[in-house]
Amino acid sequence: MLQHKGTVSLENERLILRRFTMDDAEAMFNNWASDEEVAKYMRWNAHKNIKETKNVLQNNIERYSNLSTYHWTIVLKCTDMPIGSIALVSTNEYDMCAEVAFCLGRQYWGQGIAAEALTIVLRFGLEEVNYNRIEAYHAINNVASGRVMRKAGMKYEGRMRKKYLSHVGWEDSDLYAILKEDL
Repeated sequence: MLQHKGTVSLENERLILRRFTMDDAEAMFNNWASDEEVAKYMRWNAHKNIKETKNVLQNNIERYSNLSTYHWTIVLKCTDMPIGSIALVSTNEYDMCAEVAFCLGRQYWGQGIAAEALTIVLRFGLEEVNYNRIEAYHAINNVASGRVMRKAGMKYEGRMRKKYLSHVGWEDSDLYAILKEDL
């Protein structure tokens, strides 16, 4: 049985994962939400203005009252700056399965930050919330996401044809997963 806890703060030596606040709007807009390259493989469009970012933040913040909502901003401890986001979404409560998704500002790519954040969230989801399985997928052209998933301990499970519609069009995706027993 799942033991939902809501979006509680999590951290490691370098990162804090915490709830978004309206004060994060400027950093979110500047660091990732307005960047076409970050949004390229996402299901959301790059934000055109700060008002768009504030609307998204307000919607996210309102969901925090639901204990099954897990949506963090990724904050570098050394700067106290939000640099990305990561979310864990229950896809099947009965089967105790969730999906994880993440994005990071482009200037922070290639530094191991996404893998660290993902590792923290996977451990939390499997150990604290009691998910049996957490999965993620990425467009086959977004190979960096696959590297992040492997680095965080997820295992490749196969290719899904035309899994989702992104800004590039219908995309084939690679599926990764981690099980509670893999920890």
